[in-house]
Amino acid sequence: MAAIGRLYAAMDKLSNAVAKLLQAIAGLLIALCTAALLFQVLYRFVIVKFVSFSFPFTEEFARYALIWSAYLCLGICLKEGSQASVNFIYDRLGPKSKLWLYSLTRLLMSVFLIVALVYGVIVTKNNMIFKSATLRVPGLYLYSAPVTGCLLMTYEMITEWLGVLCGKLKPFEAGVKRPEDNGLNQAN
Repeated sequence: MAAIGRLYAAMDKLSNAVAKLLQAIAGLLIALCTAALLFQVLYRFVIVKFVSFSFPFTEEFARYALIWSAYLCLGICLKEGSQASVNFIYDRLGPKSKLWLYSLTRLLMSVFLIVALVYGVIVTKNNMIFKSATLRVPGLYLYSAPVTGCLLMTYEMITEWLGVLCGKLKPFEAGVKRPEDNGLNQAN
């Protein structure tokens, strides 16, 4: 168990660093998306009255920036436990049953991620020669966003699973701050 704990600690440290980087990238992509759409609206209703030339790339750029920002945040959402959940059954289970339910959901999640990765790679390979209409971005960059998101989720799922195995995390409580994490005592 000590080896699993050390592996979890190393993977969690890397996960925290990657999460900070991905948050910065996603934030930048959303800011650029917002700027592109704002420019497009201003051009369409204000600037066109003074200068008449086209900016067709703004809509396409905004679309791909939004897609990439969403997929880059998938792993972060899993890590923080910020995905939608229904606790109706979970709240009524004992500790061993919670662990079994956790194992079952992670097994199903693993199957989904494997299927998504396999078909994501196939779709990406099939669209390698594709280029976007206005920006002429190769299909590899456009269609690899789901694969990247699934890889990030897989890494976070494995990290969380190791944390549960070594006892540092409780099942289904990813991202939940416990009082002992803040230096507070529950008795106070």
